[in-house]
Amino acid sequence: MYRIRSLSLAALLAALVLVLAACGSGTSSATDEPSEAASEAPSLAATESTAPSEGGGAEEATVRIDGSAFDPAELTVAVGTEVTWVNADGFGHTVTEGTDGQAVDDPIVDEPIDQNGSVSVTFDEPGTYEITCAIHPTMQMTVIVEG
Repeated sequence: MYRIRSLSLAALLAALVLVLAACGSGTSSATDEPSEAASEAPSLAATESTAPSEGGGAEEATVRIDGSAFDPAELTVAVGTEVTWVNADGFGHTVTEGTDGQAVDDPIVDEPIDQNGSVSVTFDEPGTYEITCAIHPTMQMTVIVEG
C-alpha cells in the first residue's frame, strides 16, 4: 500500500535537478526567469511535479522542514505520488501521521528525520492525511490525496 524510505540529500538534490530540468524544457513565457538563474543550484523549497515521468511513473512532491515548520503547510497530490520531506533545520524532527505531536493508530508514516535527512512516502489511497512532528507538536501540515 505504501513504502517508506530514507534518501540521502545528494539523491534528493539530483531528483530536484531532474524535475527542474524537465520543467525548463517547455515553452517560454514573459514571466520566465533569466537564463542565468537556471545555472544556479536548486533550492530545497517545496516543489510539486504535476506530470508523470515519460515512463508513466509516479509523481513526486517535496516538503521542506525549516524554522520548525512544514513548507507548504497544505499539499494536494494525486494518488500514487511520492512525497519527500527534507529537514533543513539544524536539529531533528519526525514526520508523523497525526496531530499535535500524537500519531494516529496505524500511521502511514511515523519516522524520525535528522538534520539534512529526508523521509519519503508514496500515497496510494485517496484521503486527507494530517502530518505532525512528535518532537514539536505545533508543527502541522495536511496532505490531500486525490484519486
